[in-house]
Amino acid sequence: MKAFILKFTLFVAIVSLLTACGSGDDNATGSENQGGDDVSISLMHYYNKELGEPAPTAQLEKLDEFAANNPDVTINQEIQSHDNYETKVKTLAAGDELPDVFLIKGSMTQQFLENEQVMNLDEFLNENDGWQDQFIDGTLTPFQVDGSAYGVPISGGATHIVYYNQAIFDEVGIEAFPATWDEFLAAIDTLNENDVTPIALGNKGKWVLNSSYLSTLGNRYTGDEWFDNILANNGEAAFTDQPFIDALSAINQLADRDAFNENMNSIDNSEQQALYMNGKAAMFIEGDWAAGSISSNAPEEVLENTHVAIFPAIDDAGGNQNTVSGGGGWAYAINADVTGEKLEAIKDMIYHLTNEEAGKLILEKGQMPAIKVSGTEDMELGRLTREILELLEDNKYVPIYDTILEPALIEEMNNNMQVMVIGQVTPEKAAENIQKVYSK
Repeated sequence: MKAFILKFTLFVAIVSLLTACGSGDDNATGSENQGGDDVSISLMHYYNKELGEPAPTAQLEKLDEFAANNPDVTINQEIQSHDNYETKVKTLAAGDELPDVFLIKGSMTQQFLENEQVMNLDEFLNENDGWQDQFIDGTLTPFQVDGSAYGVPISGGATHIVYYNQAIFDEVGIEAFPATWDEFLAAIDTLNENDVTPIALGNKGKWVLNSSYLSTLGNRYTGDEWFDNILANNGEAAFTDQPFIDALSAINQLADRDAFNENMNSIDNSEQQALYMNGKAAMFIEGDWAAGSISSNAPEEVLENTHVAIFPAIDDAGGNQNTVSGGGGWAYAINADVTGEKLEAIKDMIYHLTNEEAGKLILEKGQMPAIKVSGTEDMELGRLTREILELLEDNKYVPIYDTILEPALIEEMNNNMQVMVIGQVTPEKAAENIQKVYSK
C-alpha cells in the first residue's frame, strides 16, 4: 500500500455547517461548545480506519466517544501513514512545531526530553487512583527516563508472532509447526519444493525485520545481560560480538533459503498480510496486532486454518529460548508547552484513550493492550486472540530493539538488514556498520 498523508483541521464554524447539513468525516473528531470558549487540541497519529488494525481502530472509536462526551473540546487530527509517521514527528520536533499531543516510540523519549519538548507525566499517572499500577510490567519502561514517565502507552503485546496456515502445511506434508530451528529450515525447504512462498515479508518500511525478527532472535542468541550492557554503553558488549552476528545470520539464513517473496523490500506489512490472506504464502511474521486484521479481513478458509507460534528453539543459541519481543510500543506524549484548560482537557482525553475500558476494547478487537484487563475469561474474544494469550503465558517478553535503542542506531540496523536479505552485505559487515554508529 502506498504511503499517504492525510491532513485536515476541523474548525468550530465548519462543524456547525456540517452538523446542519447532516454530514461529517469518519476520521475526524471534534465538537462545538454550546456555551463558552472551545478548548482546541491538536493531535497527530497514524490511525487509519480503512486498515482495520485493532488498536488504531479502538483509539478512533474512543476519540469519537470522548468528543461526544465533551462538547467544549475540539480535536484537530493530523493523520500520517504508519511508515511516514516517525519521520514527520522528528521533522516537526526539529522545527519546534510539535502538536499538543503526539505519539512517540521509546527510542524518541530521551531526545525529546533533552530538547525539553515532552512533559513529565508522573503526576498525571497518579491522579487517577491505581491507574499507573494497572499498566502491564514493562509497558511504561520504554517511555521512562531516570524513573519518570514521558509517555502513556497504548498497546503492550508481542511484536513477534508467527502466523501460519495449517492447511498449506498439511498439503505439503508438514504435520505440525516445527519444534526446532532445524525443523523450521526443513519446512521452508519443503514449502519451496512445492512452489509455495514460505514466509510473506513486507519490509518496505524497514521496521518489520527489526521489530518482528531481530528483537526476538537477538535475545535468543545474546541473552539479557548483553543487551543490558549495550544500553549501559559500559564497554562490556558490542554489536560485533559473535552472538549478535549469529542473530543476524539467522535472518540471513532464511533469505538464503528463499524463505521470502522476492519483492520483500518493496511492499509493506499490510501487503505481506494480503499475500498470506490470499493463500500465496504459508506464513507471515508480525506482532499480535495482526490477529485482528486476519480475523476481520481473511477469507474464511484462511482464517479457519490460521494458527500462531513463535520461532522454535535454536540449539546453538545461548539465551533463553522461551522468549518473544514485546512490551510498550507507542505512547501518547504531551507537548511541554501546553498549560491551563487545554492541559486538563488533554489529560482527560488521554485517560479516556488508555484506561481499562479502552484496553478492553483493544483486546476485543484482537490486540494486547498496555493496561491490565480484568475478566478476560468472560470476554468474547476471537479465536486467534485467545491463542495468542495462551501462547504468551509460557513465554517471556524481551526488549523490542527499535523502541528502546537510539534512532540513529535503529536506522543503521534497519538499512543494513534491508540490504543484507538481498545479498548486498554480509551479517558480519552489517554488524560492523551498526557498531560504528553505536561507537559514536
